[in-house]
Amino acid sequence: MSSTSRRSRYRRIIAAKRAGIAAVGTVLLGVADASAQIGKRPLQELTLEELMQIDVTTVSGVEQDRFTSPAAITVLTAEDLRRGGHRNLAEALRMVPGMFVARTATSGWVAGARGLTGNGLTTVRSLVLVDGRVAYDPLTNAAPWDFLDLNLDEIDRIEVIRGPGATLWGVNAVNGVINVITKSARDTRGARLRVGGGTVDEVDATARYGGDLGRGGAYRVWGRYTDTPGFDLVTGASAEDQWTRTRAGFRLDLGSPDAVDWMIQGEAFRYPTQRVAVRQPVPGAHIQFEQFVTDDDIDGGHLLVRAQRGVGEPRGWSARAYYDQSNRDTSRIGVERETADLDFRSWATWGERQQLVWGVEVYHTEDRIENGPTFIFDPTSRSWTSVNGFVQNTTTLVRNRLFLLAGTKLTQHDYVGFEVQPSVRMWWTPSDRHTLWAGVSRPVRVPSRLEEEGFIVVAYADLGLLAGGPPTGAVPFGVGPDDDLEPEQMVAYEVGHRIRLGAEWELDTALFYNDYSTLIGIVSPLVPWSDEGSAETYGAELAASWRPLPRLRLDGSYSWLQVDVDGPVAPTEETSVPENLAQLRSSWDLSDAFELHGALYYTDRLREQRIDAYERLDVGVTWRPRVGLELSLFGQNLLESEHAEGSAVAIPRGVQALLTVDL
Repeated sequence: MSSTSRRSRYRRIIAAKRAGIAAVGTVLLGVADASAQIGKRPLQELTLEELMQIDVTTVSGVEQDRFTSPAAITVLTAEDLRRGGHRNLAEALRMVPGMFVARTATSGWVAGARGLTGNGLTTVRSLVLVDGRVAYDPLTNAAPWDFLDLNLDEIDRIEVIRGPGATLWGVNAVNGVINVITKSARDTRGARLRVGGGTVDEVDATARYGGDLGRGGAYRVWGRYTDTPGFDLVTGASAEDQWTRTRAGFRLDLGSPDAVDWMIQGEAFRYPTQRVAVRQPVPGAHIQFEQFVTDDDIDGGHLLVRAQRGVGEPRGWSARAYYDQSNRDTSRIGVERETADLDFRSWATWGERQQLVWGVEVYHTEDRIENGPTFIFDPTSRSWTSVNGFVQNTTTLVRNRLFLLAGTKLTQHDYVGFEVQPSVRMWWTPSDRHTLWAGVSRPVRVPSRLEEEGFIVVAYADLGLLAGGPPTGAVPFGVGPDDDLEPEQMVAYEVGHRIRLGAEWELDTALFYNDYSTLIGIVSPLVPWSDEGSAETYGAELAASWRPLPRLRLDGSYSWLQVDVDGPVAPTEETSVPENLAQLRSSWDLSDAFELHGALYYTDRLREQRIDAYERLDVGVTWRPRVGLELSLFGQNLLESEHAEGSAVAIPRGVQALLTVDL
């Protein structure tokens, strides 16, 4: 065979292989340029099919077409965030189908999918990542939403998986993965000033500047200040939860995507005011409690470095390292934490129908605790390490039509030892308008430091007085730790279907059944944590997008959820999440200068918290009188003056104005 024939045959093989990879979406392919061009065009010029052609990385760890992804995934783009009118990450997650979001204070939220989110008090069993940096509190295994008061203007997209992400993301990615990906500094050149204010956030000001560094490099620096006055309780009294915060950060993008592309970013934050009203037991006093208002002292920051090569190619690698430090000093407890993480991933094709992704990560964290009257830890200082590895392979069973993904995560954790978390997914694309998928996964959640080594004080009591005799000294009573807890295990079964109906409609459906064992929970206020519980959650999710007019887009969703918890753990999480959720969102470009935005959300009642079902209506208008100048006005919770969402705090009706100037 001549060299010309060999080259021609080689080109045909490579072209066919790349077409198959693009269909299965498990290896990086060069569709980023097309996506970038889509992002530069106004909404009214895009078809629904173009709007749906978004690459995601959260399912397989490398870029893939969202439409053919074998998981229940939603992508909130930068355009979605701008048009939604939300000013922080947790609030923006309301736009995700099947995602329950409840605000419990100015600085507190519950956000999660598919139940068992944490008794309606916090967010557990969901993993939050920001550019690959794990953002959760190992003390409680909860998402620290107040630490995640991100600048949404810097976010490129948020990829949300409803369901397990076991193969790639390891322990604690049980009910979902929320992966925040920020914009490259190459996309934020120039100066931007964004100033807003209203009845919820009285002041919200951000300044940003970006420029070139030569040889394709770029940088940006930014700062933000936000002041949120306190809410009221449903009784009418003040909740005493005023919240002000300052944040600043930078990002450098160096090198070239054709060679080694470097990214360095850092951020620091401090909250001058985070007021909290608390009722605490009085140490040493027999069954006495004190109600008072305190200001929490909170600050922290991180530095992240990433290098990658082969983005958009069948073969490549990525390496990441970060250091994170935070301090939370409250009347209940004081915690200083330092975390370091190293991660390496590689992807490659082999044979004509195989794609392999593998990686290894070392995560280390340590804390120093000052015990308070409510939380007591022994020891007061602790460090632990987890070593994670994963391997995942995709096989093309029928070219461009049928695919099988199988992989597992291997974890060595100081608390629970060695864990294996396998996952198998299969999907079928009979045409470019249909994707049918199914998956079985086994993720785990390791016990938190609170469950292993912490004591939750319910009250201090004198045993002598309780027995009817003379006082002997008050001692703490409450929920004690158990250092023999096994990790929570869950086997998840999922099926889903996506279909495009012409150029105007897309429907996305998913059914799931989750079987939990060794469920960790509280048995009673005076008994240690138990891992002998079990639970079942099952439900259905439906999402639709419709483009009835060139300038009008409608998105709607409905989800139904059932939760059954078996003892001996208390079944409070059965009734701490809504059974039904629904939403309808619209975005209408009246002209090149005027936009109308609307969203109607329905949340079913929370029986555990005795909170009635409620509807929330948000309406916004955006006006761009000239290039580089944008004015927005949003009204939120317009149907009633206030309502409770996840606690006794009343979430008020709000009006927010925002001015954006690009210089």
